Amino acid sequence: MHFTVFGADGFVGKSLVSHLIVDGHEVLALSREQQFDSSTNLGHVIYCIGVTGSDFLTQQFKVVQAHVSLISQVLENCTFSSLLYLSSARMYEGLPSTAEGSVFHATTENISDFYNLSKLFGESIVLNCGVENTRVVRVAYAVNLDESSTNYVAAKAREAASGKVVFQAHRDSVKDYVLLDDVVSLLPKIATSGKERVYNIASGVNTSTLEIAHLLKDTTGCAVEFLDSEPCRKPAAIDISRIRNEFGFQPTSVLDYARTMLSKDHQ
Repeated sequence: MHFTVFGADGFVGKSLVSHLIVDGHEVLALSREQQFDSSTNLGHVIYCIGVTGSDFLTQQFKVVQAHVSLISQVLENCTFSSLLYLSSARMYEGLPSTAEGSVFHATTENISDFYNLSKLFGESIVLNCGVENTRVVRVAYAVNLDESSTNYVAAKAREAASGKVVFQAHRDSVKDYVLLDDVVSLLPKIATSGKERVYNIASGVNTSTLEIAHLLKDTTGCAVEFLDSEPCRKPAAIDISRIRNEFGFQPTSVLDYARTMLSKDHQ
């Protein structure tokens, strides 16, 4: 199959391109700024361009360009067999339900809601533009422990090597961490054969700051500190019943994965 990956130089995009090539697919890998011929059929498009981490706090125009403007141009001007837009599961925080059909709420003066609104606008364009075979995935906090990775767990694992890790979060705060390899293995399946329009990709299990700290302390012997003055965030676990039922998805335990990788490094 022929795939086009937008954002191929990013965290998810880079890993996705490698996964597709290993599986024998033809891949057009495009960075955020890279030009391409819009008159050719792009095959199965997976749109991974996005603003991650805390950059949205200071780069609002970049957020709108990445989440809304560029995807609109692809939808309007390009030919493709299918298109899959990567959104974020962080939008579920504060909601009682985390199923794909949840109704979101936001206030325009809240910067965190600004990020969510940009993703929702991108989703809405993808799903309502009248172009066939367009889908959305809402991805939880993807992690791996590669040396070049900047995700939260990888950064804290490197910090542990100094002998002390300071968590700028309440010890009981939780997030849904999903293994990056699980994400990139699912994306092509959803893009080419997904029966629904919207999917969650997550582990379905929340992991606390304290659990990560215990893991690092046990495997590296580092000391740990917490910023318990920060708000204790306890969002509901992400509902992954849709990808379980349709694709037989069995998420890898991120804690087990990290324990295995870190134990190897400290043998």
